[in-house]
Amino acid sequence: MTCKHSPCSTSSSSQVRHVMTRAKLGESPLFSDSTSSLLGSSVSSMPGQDAASKPNLDDVPLVSVTGMDYSALRDHLKAGDFRLADDETRALLIKLAGEGAIKRGWVYFSEIKSIPVEDLQTMDALWKAASGGKFGYSVQRDIWNQQQKRWPKFMRKLDWVIGDNAIYRKWPAEFIYSMDAPRGHLPLTNALRGTQLFEALLEHPAFEKKAGAGAKSIDELAREKAQSASKLSSGGSMF
Repeated sequence: MTCKHSPCSTSSSSQVRHVMTRAKLGESPLFSDSTSSLLGSSVSSMPGQDAASKPNLDDVPLVSVTGMDYSALRDHLKAGDFRLADDETRALLIKLAGEGAIKRGWVYFSEIKSIPVEDLQTMDALWKAASGGKFGYSVQRDIWNQQQKRWPKFMRKLDWVIGDNAIYRKWPAEFIYSMDAPRGHLPLTNALRGTQLFEALLEHPAFEKKAGAGAKSIDELAREKAQSASKLSSGGSMF
């Protein structure tokens, strides 16, 4: 599953219908190249509240080096609409990749490295906060490493393929946009022309265990905010 380019992109409804055909792993694209999947209402639902000491969506600082607005992503996740959140995540990646990606409507794998650590960490932290640590790029990276970076095993673990012949789920209808999905199932990443884009995301420094040495990650900032809020609500002192 290699290619020169592996884009996130936008397309017409006819292209969406075209990629709805099932295909064996490694023989055809995983998703269509549509930035938006607004083909129906979301059936997702949010889990119960986490413990007060764990970050929630309001604890996650919407940090962006590029000036990107992550409030729509946060709001979709807060509403429990994982399908709209997935669409928004894909659209944000195109914007973050730069003017070239915006003009063509999709991202080259080589453009991922130019996306700032802080911006990818913000999106990842929002997904993890909304799912209690079940979804997010860093979660997918952990699973990818656990599967020894073997794509067939990795795709099965994410539940992106089904059956003995590893048939891709039809996009978007057969993917699971709720907490019923397996760990790492979301967000989705287009593998239209191979896995290089997805690999570039998983290998990005933003998701390394010690990303940004000497500086606190978005996750750490969110946890600190949650812990402070927990102390205040329980009558504890911050001083």
